[in-house]
Amino acid sequence: MIITSTNDIKGYKIIRYLGLINMNVVVGVNFFSDFFASITDVFGGYSTEYQSKLDKIYADAIRALEIKAIALRADAIIGVHFDFDEISGKGKQMFMVTAYGTAVMAEPIKEEIKKVERYEVYERLYNLSIFKDKGVITPEQYDEEKKSILFRFEEAINKELEDIKADNANKEVEIQAQLAYQEKKEKERIEFEKEREKRRLEEIARMSEKEQFALLRKEKEEDINKAIDVFTTNAPLLLVKIRELLENNIKDPKEELSKLTKSEIDCANYGDMGLKPTDNTAYCIGLFLVKERYADACKYYIDLVNDDDINEAISYINSVYDILSFKSQSAFVAMAKNLVELKVLGKEEDAICEFANYALCSQEIAKQVIDML
Repeated sequence: MIITSTNDIKGYKIIRYLGLINMNVVVGVNFFSDFFASITDVFGGYSTEYQSKLDKIYADAIRALEIKAIALRADAIIGVHFDFDEISGKGKQMFMVTAYGTAVMAEPIKEEIKKVERYEVYERLYNLSIFKDKGVITPEQYDEEKKSILFRFEEAINKELEDIKADNANKEVEIQAQLAYQEKKEKERIEFEKEREKRRLEEIARMSEKEQFALLRKEKEEDINKAIDVFTTNAPLLLVKIRELLENNIKDPKEELSKLTKSEIDCANYGDMGLKPTDNTAYCIGLFLVKERYADACKYYIDLVNDDDINEAISYINSVYDILSFKSQSAFVAMAKNLVELKVLGKEEDAICEFANYALCSQEIAKQVIDML
């Protein structure tokens, strides 16, 4: 326990004040009368007996303060003072000795040891060589100064370099450990993803084809929307390129249709086309256009609707051609969005087939179109 009359402690930092503590010692008046009577005229001092009694009073008071401080978990008592007071009453006279101070918690101040900066030493040696070169000091003085500097700092510099080397080695170990940890976590992540994908595929295998497609579309919904947004932005330019691709696929029938006579239409025969009653009318007309059998197309339409109006048949055939050659941008965009979705879902072959059937073009042309979307 540190006990001092000052308000601070050299080498220590006070971290908490625990409060004032005190101790009282009451002494009879006879002690002091006897004490003052013991003053010697010769030596001007106190007798040994009374000196020891006085020391004991001080010691008891300090010990009592120390016990109180320990109870407060104090490390020290600062600002310790002693007071003497006279107490009189009822014909009696006594003296009271009061000791008091402040109990505190304190901790040693950690002295920061300044490291030798090796570059400062190198600078000293460099300046020393400059002085030698300029003749400020002699070569002998230079050698002596150099030896002195190296003697004083060489060990500290070597220690610093060793510490740096050890620190770098520790950092390398930490880096390797971190890389190993990251590699382990990555392997765990990959295994987890594999297991999750395995469970997902098992679940998909139990679904119907329609349910599988719905699930796939839901999983890829964000990607589909992004792809459609990109396509919509580029749709006008894409339409021009697709029209160029399909330019030679189906010839514009307008001129040839305008030249047809009723007798040519009446003589037409489309029995070799292998058409079925359930086939879509526009699809069948499209097949005629691909083969450039315009009279047969008119005959087929007239027979289908049971109407001899040639102009109506020609008008319908021209409208089918407009659809197949994508004259309408809105119709093209509506159809192409579905193809974009199929492509994002990984069903590129289905998209190629759907476009080939729609535009009545070859698989090769259809693939070029899908690649552009």
